[in-house]
Amino acid sequence: MADKLAHASVLNPRLSTSLSQKKIPSLDGLRAVAVLLVICHHLHVPFFPEGRGVLTFFVLSGFLITWMMLKESERTGDVSIRNFYIRRVLRIFPAFYVFLIVSLAARWLTVAWPNRSLLYDYLSAFFYTINYRLALTPHIAHTAQHTWALSVEEQFYLLWPCVFVAFHKKLRQLTNVLVAAIILINIYRMVLYFEFHARERWLTYSFDTRADHILIGCLLAVLLKRGVGTSFWNRITDHTWYSLGPFSLTIASIAISFHRGLAYRFSVGFALDPLLTAILLVQVIALGHSRLWGWLNWKLMVYLGKISYGMFLYHMLANRLVIVLFGMHSLWFRVPAVIAMSALFGTCSYYLIEIRFLRLKTKFERETPQKPTAASLRPNRPYPITSRPLPRELEVRVR
Repeated sequence: MADKLAHASVLNPRLSTSLSQKKIPSLDGLRAVAVLLVICHHLHVPFFPEGRGVLTFFVLSGFLITWMMLKESERTGDVSIRNFYIRRVLRIFPAFYVFLIVSLAARWLTVAWPNRSLLYDYLSAFFYTINYRLALTPHIAHTAQHTWALSVEEQFYLLWPCVFVAFHKKLRQLTNVLVAAIILINIYRMVLYFEFHARERWLTYSFDTRADHILIGCLLAVLLKRGVGTSFWNRITDHTWYSLGPFSLTIASIAISFHRGLAYRFSVGFALDPLLTAILLVQVIALGHSRLWGWLNWKLMVYLGKISYGMFLYHMLANRLVIVLFGMHSLWFRVPAVIAMSALFGTCSYYLIEIRFLRLKTKFERETPQKPTAASLRPNRPYPITSRPLPRELEVRVR
């Protein structure tokens, strides 16, 4: 019985090995899938669900950020909030602000200088508050509108490190805080929709109605680190075909959302879909070597994942340029052209801007040595201290 309990408390080798790597396999491929879902949705490709790619980014972001902080806490015994914010600024800000400049310049050259309303949109994007501008005011589509998702993440980054530092040595309490927050946000969102008839745009864009999707990723990281539900994680990663369960349920939820509309989306859909994404995330991490999910680690998918931030930033601008410069209005010609141009923009963004700051970012990822313990300060002795007499040859040597 004890052996079974001990076995149940340990993650299976495939999952534990993948999680222990500095670069967790399959996650770049998932980023690539997420950004392609975002592009296809914004191009109005039939049957591509609204918000599916952004939801995947939210869960993935929460998981990765928390997992990195957990590893830092394990290595060093503490988490540097200062270094966290510096790393986030270096990762997000440079490429984003270059994108805003390029986007404004492109609109000026191809259409006209933006009117006052559009300038306010860009200004709110600059300060990472465009999600609330879109939530509060009617809007028209433009090449910076999609950055509302980035605003939600940046608002999350302002709060989460402080909460994590307060609880990083009390992971059980942190788990309770996360579960309570996720439940309360779900209740709050349903009350807003069913009782106060909140507008769709508020429920879609505001941080207070979407934060639970990021928190589910955070909760996943904490549960895996604590070893909670290990038997469940081991069970669902035992066989490749088990991963078809969450995937099929996700497709079913999307289909129901098309049929039932906003009532399902803002109640069951927004609660269920990120949970299914989190479960599938664990499965693809463990099963990235399999035939079913091995494609997530193909060189092309890994590369698209690497440049996915730039692709996300520029895909709406790419769509505008494909229409204006090449006159491509047919969807089936426009989709591959926009993906290709987004990849080109993403490549330029990564190699001309992002990589320079990523190298600088590593300076704030150095390990902090643990405080010396009494054992570590004890002087090394050539021979163990013992009450037994020394061997004759050593006794002679000592004399």
